[in-house]
Amino acid sequence: MENVRAKSMFPALYSLLFLLAGGLSILMLVTDKNLQTNFGTVSSGYFAHWYAVLVMAVADFVGAGLLIALRSRTAVKLGVVGSAVLALALLAAIFTYQQVGFSSAMDMANYLFGVTYYGGDIRYLYDALLATDLGTVVVGVVGLVLTRDTRAPAGPQENGNPSSS
Repeated sequence: MENVRAKSMFPALYSLLFLLAGGLSILMLVTDKNLQTNFGTVSSGYFAHWYAVLVMAVADFVGAGLLIALRSRTAVKLGVVGSAVLALALLAAIFTYQQVGFSSAMDMANYLFGVTYYGGDIRYLYDALLATDLGTVVVGVVGLVLTRDTRAPAGPQENGNPSSS
């Protein structure tokens, strides 16, 4: 009975990590002027990277909602895959360095990971968001392993069917 409760509670608890990631994305969207204006070159509307972070925030909130609503291992599996995709997207942003005026991917990585301060408020938010997405993958995999059904499937004898061998 205890394992059944753990199985049904895990997706809801797991959704908290998605809410945290979504919240970090929203904080980044609201506070970072470099993200909003492409380092001051966009004067109206927002820069494309801002919209990419918005899509990630929406994906995190939708994922949290699905985990709470469905409370299933399938939802957790989708959450693991989704978080891995979002983490890869965050890492892939390094290779968009030319869009924001950096001369190399290394310069972009230095900016995103807070090694060199270029102004704005993204300094540690990107690190925190990436760590949250990677942590969500790890917690999801560990949760799936710990909540799996360890009972052996019913064999032919247990189903009332005689063995064919």
